[in-house]
Amino acid sequence: MASLGKFQKEFNKLDFDLKIHSLMLIDISKEIAAKPNKKLDKDKLIACAILHDSKNHDKNHEITSAKYAKRFLEKEGFSNKFIADVYNAILNHEIKPKTKDFTIACFYDADILCRFYAFGILRAWNNIKIGNKKDWKKLFKKIIQKKRLDKYLQQMEKKLQLKESKKLLFLKKEEYLLSHKLLEKIIF
Repeated sequence: MASLGKFQKEFNKLDFDLKIHSLMLIDISKEIAAKPNKKLDKDKLIACAILHDSKNHDKNHEITSAKYAKRFLEKEGFSNKFIADVYNAILNHEIKPKTKDFTIACFYDADILCRFYAFGILRAWNNIKIGNKKDWKKLFKKIIQKKRLDKYLQQMEKKLQLKESKKLLFLKKEEYLLSHKLLEKIIF
């Protein structure tokens, strides 16, 4: 695992599934950036990945997570611009507006793409069993049919900002469909 630097203590506070999610975001962002060989702002990416769901159990967690991130980053002495970038990225991570900041675009796209990797699928399905506030069981019953899964893939593709992210989604399509079929047999 790569060094998380100043963010290690915050990472350690996360629930196990959020630790996996955060690390996946970092890895997927690196995977997206590798194709066009663009440079990511490592600290910004790590800050967004670890802090964006830090208050995941709160109502409107994007707001409380953004405020928490701002206080943490101020305490750690990051620049005002860095703090504003991370704050706004976390505040908007549910709606994922278009951005010119390559690192933030990778973060937003990786947050979507996580759903299509094996651990992301298992994480979502695991939330069914632990009674997360979202009704994941109802959601997955609704989209489990191939037509609906394909429609969900199309909806997510429209949200992706970067061309490389769309290529990754296409590569994950079959794995995603097969994973859902397997989990459907196990759970339902």
